[in-house]
Amino acid sequence: MYSTSGYIPQQISQDRPARTRLTLSALVRVTGPDSERFLQGQLTCDVKSLTSDNWTAGACCNAKGRMVANFIIAQTPQGYLLRLPAEQADTLINHLKKYIVFFKSQITLAEDLCVIAEVPATTTTADAHASQEPHLTLTHADGRREFWITEQEATACLQGPQCSEADWISTEIRAGYVFVTQQTTEAWVPQYIGWHELGGISFSKGCYTGQEVVARLQYLGKAKKNLYLVDGTDDLPAVTAQISADGRHMGDLAAVSGSIGLAVISSEERTLNATLAEQPVVLSRLFYTEENQ
Repeated sequence: MYSTSGYIPQQISQDRPARTRLTLSALVRVTGPDSERFLQGQLTCDVKSLTSDNWTAGACCNAKGRMVANFIIAQTPQGYLLRLPAEQADTLINHLKKYIVFFKSQITLAEDLCVIAEVPATTTTADAHASQEPHLTLTHADGRREFWITEQEATACLQGPQCSEADWISTEIRAGYVFVTQQTTEAWVPQYIGWHELGGISFSKGCYTGQEVVARLQYLGKAKKNLYLVDGTDDLPAVTAQISADGRHMGDLAAVSGSIGLAVISSEERTLNATLAEQPVVLSRLFYTEENQ
């Protein structure tokens, strides 16, 4: 769990790091009196533990434990907001609509809100502010922040130093975040992208769709695949491009921004020099896989 704080318009004019609009992200809204109960039975994260002061990663799986979508989720007075790739929003909504008919809840695209992201000048843990729902500020452990706000608020929020959306994606990649896209829907169990290390899975909350598979993998002690950071000399190809070494397939690219990316690689792999679309790349274990090797 991480802190979430209210958006404070009067602080916009103060000196701060650079911000950008996340045009490739969307917010999905779940409202209604049964929202918590509904999401608790569908998501990997513990929805009941969410308050106005925190947020968490989460995922929605099919019955085989493969992720339909993964996201960041926060609570609002009206229900919940989930931030995920815009291309995946309809997929998640349509999947959950198959189950929501049994609950007093609604799920829609939050078209009245957008996401502004802030890349910190240095890697520090930012302080939380007092809550001013329903528009949210989410603070990451490395100092990155997300503002889930209206278009009117976004105009004011972007007055000042700006960066590119690619800059934000690069910081997400270095923090170990992979988000499911249309190309990778139902391709991975959450542990393959380290989602349990980022707080995206609760192993004590009880049943949810795909829970048996996800829990069994955890109790076996080791996933068949792990996430690796990929460094190239030139821009990397698109997601799902194959990584190879000595003529054998090692894994697939899962996220990319310029010359860096994240790849899902066999956990048995020890070779850290590889090839991606004929480009030499170097693989390095993430902070949470190094100590397990």
